[in-house]
Amino acid sequence: MKSKRRWQALCFALLAAAPSVALAEDGEQCFLHRELPIERQLRRLSIDLRGTVPDVAEYDAVAGLSELPDALLDEYLASDAFRVQMRRYHESLLWTNPNIALADVNFSLNTVNYDGSPVYFVPGAGKSALYRGGDGTHTCQNKPQDALGYDPVTGLPKTESMGSDGVSEWFAEGWVEVHPFWEADPAKKVKVCAFDAQATETYTLPPGDPDAGTYSCDHLMATGKAKTCGCGPELSYCMPAGIVQPLVLAALREQVLRLVDEHTDGTQPYSGLLTTRRVHYNGPLAHYFRYHAQRQTLSRTQNEHQPSDGPLPELAFTDVDTWVAVDREAPHAGLITLPAFLLRFQTNRGRANRYRIAFLGQYFQPPSTKDTNCEKEGDDLTRRCVCRSCHVTLEPLAAHFGQFTEAGSMSLHDFAREYPTRKACAKGTAPQNAGWCDRYYVPVSDQTDPDLRTYRLKALQYADDEHPELEPNFEAGPAELVKADLESGRFHEVAIEHLFSYLMKREPNLDPTTSDYEGDALAKIAAAFRVHDDIRQAVRDLVELPAYRRLP
Repeated sequence: MKSKRRWQALCFALLAAAPSVALAEDGEQCFLHRELPIERQLRRLSIDLRGTVPDVAEYDAVAGLSELPDALLDEYLASDAFRVQMRRYHESLLWTNPNIALADVNFSLNTVNYDGSPVYFVPGAGKSALYRGGDGTHTCQNKPQDALGYDPVTGLPKTESMGSDGVSEWFAEGWVEVHPFWEADPAKKVKVCAFDAQATETYTLPPGDPDAGTYSCDHLMATGKAKTCGCGPELSYCMPAGIVQPLVLAALREQVLRLVDEHTDGTQPYSGLLTTRRVHYNGPLAHYFRYHAQRQTLSRTQNEHQPSDGPLPELAFTDVDTWVAVDREAPHAGLITLPAFLLRFQTNRGRANRYRIAFLGQYFQPPSTKDTNCEKEGDDLTRRCVCRSCHVTLEPLAAHFGQFTEAGSMSLHDFAREYPTRKACAKGTAPQNAGWCDRYYVPVSDQTDPDLRTYRLKALQYADDEHPELEPNFEAGPAELVKADLESGRFHEVAIEHLFSYLMKREPNLDPTTSDYEGDALAKIAAAFRVHDDIRQAVRDLVELPAYRRLP
């Protein structure tokens, strides 16, 4: 047995030595840097640009050639498969695939089963108690509302006493049949509790109420006092989450990818990914932003449509495959202000950091030495020990995203920058709401009189004489951040580095002291890319490098 192992070891040693001898005889050229056979070059190009291996006919077409024809590269770059590859590439670069809850109990639609027939209702305890009394856990009874009727004065559904729970006596209405917005067939109807099915669009609070006036039923603030408000026409104000949410989330993802399509097919400048104000909506997105986004409770993501988002197209929810382009206004800037990006990175710091990685090729690293002459405690991270080494750079970048709410995608462009008191802040929305103030504003003590506090947008909390760059960056928005990086050329340089890594399956060698330094070649391609701004041409230039025809 030992003798057999010795022979095995000797064989392995001879095999290991053989390539070394061959390489030495071949001018010490590394085998890994030899050019690939034409068939393997074709296979590599096809997988990288189309995501699939070539077929037999394609192999036969290049057999015996010394290099791949230009026409073949043209065909691959113009193919729909390349468009799909560019989608995948940018998704891996940006991670824009949010997975969030878009509904809550105040406007979601659940079902209760009566004799095998589902009846929809809104499960929110506050609204249920307003409708029916009791502890807010009750729904309607299994009876058509036509059998009970409606109050001739208020128009509210009539109810019947159902007894008492641990809180008080409670009452229940019946159900009605309604055609829901998510059904394309106008003849199809569902059963809905009559209170929840109310189609009223506005409600009025009487004189003497602190919020006296007329308001819309399709808003979060309609939850507490509006007994006449239900789910609106065709239940448009409410959401069966299992039906609506998957379509909206898929559309948010597709919204990004359609922008990628427009700027990677050669018809629009690639840099437009970060500068365009165009956005695409389909039916589910238009319906969500018209009716549902403003109903989300303040403790969850805030995505309410704003004037700067541009007009919503008139599409039905069922227009899933119909997409309409809309132009937005400032502070929007390409895909980094699309909901999918803002919801995937829900803090301004996270947004700035991802932008820095994806488009500037820069990463934060903790200091290697002990941080001294700094504050061990405190909320200002530009001063706190260890934290400040990154945050002195990150905070000014994050300020560029300050005109968008954190934990949401809503533009704050038209919001007041500050209010003199909390009471005034609460009146910033109607009906007035202190929770709304706390969601977007933070108290800031006066520098000369700490007892005086104004309520300022959270992104401007530290905008003072000690942080002079924050407010200008806030007002400039993401567009000015992008503009600076385009003018410096860094955007195109980093894009070439990322594409090189994607195509070569390794990082480029940017060490000028080494013999295989690749920085000059990439700089030349990046300079040309900055001029033509066509990612297809940039890909062409990279795959024509000698390094692409060799083993990685």
